[in-house]
Amino acid sequence: MDLSIRTRDVSDVTIVDMAGRVVLGQETATLRSLISELLDQGHKKIVFNLRDVDYIDGSALGHLMSAHTTVRNRGG
Repeated sequence: MDLSIRTRDVSDVTIVDMAGRVVLGQETATLRSLISELLDQGHKKIVFNLRDVDYIDGSALGHLMSAHTTVRNRGG
């Protein structure tokens, strides 16, 4: 199953709902771009909802941790 990503706002929190597989490649590149766009738009409180993710490979997990660091470094 491919990765699908949807964002929604609840109060001042942006929730990134993900479903499918998070693996190195197009999926992580899309996630990286999304985080950058959200930060550029001023979103500082971002939550990753991984409820419907059925697989994360090691490289993708590293990218999620990197996204966390990027958000924190930019005031989130």
